[in-house]
Amino acid sequence: MSWLTDPWSTELATRAGLELILVGVLGGALGVFVVVRGLPFTVEAFSHTVFPGAVLASALGGSIVLGGLAAGLAAAIGIAFASRAARTSDETAVGVVFTGMFALGVLLASALGPLDHDISSFLFGDLLGVSRSDLVASIGLAILVLGALLALRRPLIAGSFDRDAAAAAGLRPGLIDMVLLCLLALAVVVAIRAVGTVLVLALFVTPAASARLVARRIRTTVGAAIAYGVASGVGGLYLSFHADVATGGAVVLVATGLFALTWLASPRSGPLAAVRRIRVARPAPR
Repeated sequence: MSWLTDPWSTELATRAGLELILVGVLGGALGVFVVVRGLPFTVEAFSHTVFPGAVLASALGGSIVLGGLAAGLAAAIGIAFASRAARTSDETAVGVVFTGMFALGVLLASALGPLDHDISSFLFGDLLGVSRSDLVASIGLAILVLGALLALRRPLIAGSFDRDAAAAAGLRPGLIDMVLLCLLALAVVVAIRAVGTVLVLALFVTPAASARLVARRIRTTVGAAIAYGVASGVGGLYLSFHADVATGGAVVLVATGLFALTWLASPRSGPLAAVRRIRVARPAPR
């Protein structure tokens, strides 16, 4: 029992565990739409576009989380408008905004002084540095994101699979895209506190990829992705505590391991499924 309870024995570890659970829920729920819509590069871009806001907030003595959030929302709106420009694809718009925002962050960091500990933790994650106010802010953002997903689930699903049909049904795919980008920006800011900008992409892609191996309907896929995300966070916390390794890397490693195990045991696309199909197709001996 001590093996199970020791990682939760202090307030710092408990806050870290709750933060990881929130990240798992957000990464799983939004990750399905990231995978279906082909937006992994967008998530990676958001993890860098928040950098100038964090740097500026730190220099002014404010909250780097709020600064990163403001920069992420500005980037989301900029990407949405840039993608509407003539002859500009979504990937091109993301690349333009991503490089511009990250360059601005580098310029601000060099002009305003050396990076302090808070900025470094924003880049590489610092779960044990999550304060009560940070956790409360993460809970508020999680409630906002999940509530928006629940309210907009039908337009999001319709726009993810057939944009022309969604437009014909009276929906506005462009507006839906902007809302989804803003939700991604909010969720990325929460996830960055847990694992940093370097590993944040894995929390939005790997659990959703695992869920797609075992579920077919979008609702069951979202539920499975949330379960994989929470299991990755909690499993990573235990691995980090007992093996004394970096928490962010441990979380991503557990998520990757769960994906590998799911693929191996997948009844539809894994090696075991291929073996079963070969056995079924093999003619019976006479």
